[in-house]
Amino acid sequence: MVGEGQTLDETYYLQRLLGEGGMGSVYEATHARLAGRYAIKVLLPEHADCPEVRARFDREARVTSLLQHPNIVQVIDHNLTNDGTSYFVMEYLSGESLAARLARDGRLAAPAVVDIVDQIAGGLAAAHAHEIVHRDLKPDNVFLVPVEGRPTALVKILDFGISKVSGTRDATAREICGTPQYMAPEQAEGRVSDIDGSTDQYALAVIAYEMLTGENPFVADTIEAVLLRVANASAPPTRLAVELDSVLQRALAKDKALRFPSVRAFAEAFRTAVRAIPEPQPTVTARSRRGHARSPRLGIAAAAAIALTSFLGTGAAHRAPAPAPEPRLVSTAAAPAPAAPLPRVAEPIVVVESATPVTEVTPPRRSAEGRTPARRPRAIPAAVPPRTPQPVLAPDEDATLPPSDL
Repeated sequence: MVGEGQTLDETYYLQRLLGEGGMGSVYEATHARLAGRYAIKVLLPEHADCPEVRARFDREARVTSLLQHPNIVQVIDHNLTNDGTSYFVMEYLSGESLAARLARDGRLAAPAVVDIVDQIAGGLAAAHAHEIVHRDLKPDNVFLVPVEGRPTALVKILDFGISKVSGTRDATAREICGTPQYMAPEQAEGRVSDIDGSTDQYALAVIAYEMLTGENPFVADTIEAVLLRVANASAPPTRLAVELDSVLQRALAKDKALRFPSVRAFAEAFRTAVRAIPEPQPTVTARSRRGHARSPRLGIAAAAAIALTSFLGTGAAHRAPAPAPEPRLVSTAAAPAPAAPLPRVAEPIVVVESATPVTEVTPPRRSAEGRTPARRPRAIPAAVPPRTPQPVLAPDEDATLPPSDL
């Protein structure tokens, strides 16, 4: 019996057991001359004397090696040990199965589901192009591999052990094979001649439903009850979007003629239907509502603080107000033609062009004691006639303007 620490054909060294079930055990291994890690599937000793199981094991190796696709696990070698035990070598995958992901997270976000469905459809389309039907597509046989530089995990389809190859007459072609919850009706009823690419499409639709809802649509307590539901019951609506339920119901049709023409056509329709799922609305709590109610006042206070900071930061609070400009008297008449400059006089004279005679304004005289005689109060007329705008003096002249009685 082959176990950990043993050597296969002096080439591969088995490091540890990765899993066991079905026809064989899978080990992590290293190569005697090459670097890297590999996964080796070894036929279980109890099946060594069964010709049908050995044929199925060998067919899995040949079929998988034929399908050179990024979304299908790659088979590198197929050989016999020194004692005649059959094995084949696959690429080593570091990650987790889709079944483990669903067991941990329950259900996946819609964009992640679309990405996984697209990749599985790509691998199945490559198999269908070679007239190979997987027949056992389920979350346990879908592996998610994180890849550096890639935003999403790379999907790998595993275990083509019970795949059906068109035109062959092996024993498995006449058997009811697969996992009941993911079987199409023609597969569950043993109608082997009706199994084709649409059978894998049905299983992919079940997986898509399970990823979106967290529930298998045909789960039951016994295998008989599961097969009865597969044959007669329809999948419950997802309640996510009407368009999505319509696409899933078509892919899960009991009559395979009503399904999509290909697995890629289903993936494209599924991608479009997922867009109809409404975006989840954020939950508004009482605390957040109080915060929204205070937001206008906080906004006003913040604006006032910014304005005050700008005022103080620029020094405007410490600057004296700028002096108001002295009024200047401006003539309303058209400017006369340029003339010779007038001689500067000791006392400035203000000239106002108006309908009234021009008068000379002189400052009040001081008495001999140096006091300015008090001015007599003047009577203010009831109605003051409009005054003509006065010309404005230049800044260097208004400082010398003497007091005026006007």
